[in-house]
Amino acid sequence: MNERRAPSQSPHPKDILGDSNSEGSGGNWIGFLVFIILGGSVLLWAHWEGLAAKRLEIESLSRLEEGMPKMNARSGYVNSETCLSCHPDQHDSWMNSYHRTMTQTAVGDHVLGDFSDHKIVSDGLDYQVYKKNGEYWANMPDPDEMMYIVQGGKELPLDQIPRVDRRVVMTTGSHHYQTYWVESPRYEKLLQTLPLIYLPADQRWIPREAAFMRGPDDGVRFITQWNHHCIRCHSTGGNPGLNLETGQLETSVAELGISCEACHGPGEEHVKANQDFFRRYAQHQKKGSDPTIVNPSRLDHKRSSQVCGQCHGVFTTKEEFGMEYASKGELYKPGDDLHKTRYYIQYPTDDSPPDRWADLEKNPQFFAERWWDDGTILAGGREYTAMSASKCYTQGELSCLTCHSMHSSDPADQLKPLMRTNQACVQCHIEDKYNQNITAHTFHESASSGSQCMNCHMPHTTYALLGAIRSHQIEAPSVEKSIRYGTPNACNLCHLDQTLAWSQDAMNQWYGSPKLELTTDQTTIAASVLWLIQGHAAQRVIAAWSMGWEPAREVSGENWIPPVLATLLADPYGVVRYVSEKALRSLVDYRDWEYDFLAETEELAKQPEALRSFWSLVGSIDVKRASRVLLTESGVLQRRKLYGLLRERDNRSITIKE
Repeated sequence: MNERRAPSQSPHPKDILGDSNSEGSGGNWIGFLVFIILGGSVLLWAHWEGLAAKRLEIESLSRLEEGMPKMNARSGYVNSETCLSCHPDQHDSWMNSYHRTMTQTAVGDHVLGDFSDHKIVSDGLDYQVYKKNGEYWANMPDPDEMMYIVQGGKELPLDQIPRVDRRVVMTTGSHHYQTYWVESPRYEKLLQTLPLIYLPADQRWIPREAAFMRGPDDGVRFITQWNHHCIRCHSTGGNPGLNLETGQLETSVAELGISCEACHGPGEEHVKANQDFFRRYAQHQKKGSDPTIVNPSRLDHKRSSQVCGQCHGVFTTKEEFGMEYASKGELYKPGDDLHKTRYYIQYPTDDSPPDRWADLEKNPQFFAERWWDDGTILAGGREYTAMSASKCYTQGELSCLTCHSMHSSDPADQLKPLMRTNQACVQCHIEDKYNQNITAHTFHESASSGSQCMNCHMPHTTYALLGAIRSHQIEAPSVEKSIRYGTPNACNLCHLDQTLAWSQDAMNQWYGSPKLELTTDQTTIAASVLWLIQGHAAQRVIAAWSMGWEPAREVSGENWIPPVLATLLADPYGVVRYVSEKALRSLVDYRDWEYDFLAETEELAKQPEALRSFWSLVGSIDVKRASRVLLTESGVLQRRKLYGLLRERDNRSITIKE
């Protein structure tokens, strides 16, 4: 019920707002006052709400930092933001790189994974990822308990491992996939793995064990501490911070990710020196090296490559420096001799010293996880080790910077312009036979994929990141190594429908390569088919990837591929199934084929025959090709021969330490 207002001594509303001839002008004034009061209240509420949200955000970040390695803590380092003011272009190109985003705090758009309440099973254990108050969390088996079990503690039944909720505080990776780390309340600054991988391109979660090549029955769980392993190459100025008295870790980093100082060295001296305007000007006029900082492009080819090799190599810390590294952090600085504090391991050759052969004899499994049996690098991320075994490096001046650049390249592979073409090689190999008369050297049409230097000298025989990548162990194609050791060769990774005998004959005719005795299968069945069906897991995954490689399909045809590739849809190795699925989906008629490489074993077992039943030969089959790829002249699959090869499969356990 409305009540009449008492007369007021305050100014009449019309004296303030202007006259009104309406009878309800007093009511309008009341409404206006109400509007002002309510509007003010809303604005005040919004202001306080914003302040409260900001306070929560600050508190959340503060809690996150408590569980992270201590930042900006390494003496002599200044961090990348300091570099920005004088080097904006270089800073901008680095900001766009995957090196920068290798390791990040788990906030905002740093996190690529879908944390909208998903459940994923890893090695028989359930993991649930979710968001809470804008933070990323996981409900999981206690990772500290898991670490204890893996390190030899008492094994608990899976259903007795206590479950905990842990906040995700850090990410690793941002290109091919991303994984995550949770804080440990029991051990300060210790980051434990969340054994899950998010695949951005597929927009799905997979268990971490499904993202790596490892023996299906090796019984080793993927339990890792970032402080022990990843810190060395996934941060700048990392220090595990082992307290020699307490045995605890007091981990710190100069900066997360691979930042400016990872390649140029600590910048504190450089910044201080160049605060002097006159020094800066004089240095600019000289256009030479500034002794207070390292520019890898101005080092000799070996020292500049070592800047990349600090991460992209197979090495161990020399025993006499082990505790110093563990307690004080990385000892190598760009420009130093990398080999002073580290022992870089190479597969021994005929002219290797005895200690190299002793390494192989003492730990053959270590080598099997990183090299093919002939000594060619198998595991990705070891490009420095591979390149440093090449004559282009040992007898020439090839360096990582010959082809790669952090600041003048596409972030994918960091290749300079034209470095995917023959220009990468002819910048050094200037002879006529590599330039004007290339067909006489390659015996392929000049514009064909067979005349692209890297396809022959850097074939895709290295495995990493759910696919094949180019070998950096630059060398001539060798069918002999395929025959003796089973290492896939460039010829048969392109000519998928040809035999080892065909390749051996060509190499003998063209280059005088030796001819070795072959088995009947090596003479009559395409090498890629033998690797895919009969080979061990590393051979299978490389062959499968090659069947999805467009240049190989153009040369070899593709209508025969599905029935043999179908074999791998039930492979015991998850990564082999994944790569095979990608290769299959590169074929137009199979892009929508229903298949999940993580399906139950029973479902996977049905897939090969289901796909073969769906397959029908598109177009005619080359009669000469047919028998080599297990087809009859009329295009019918030779199942008996295929299953015979499958029974002879090399089932050795394969783990690749990429």
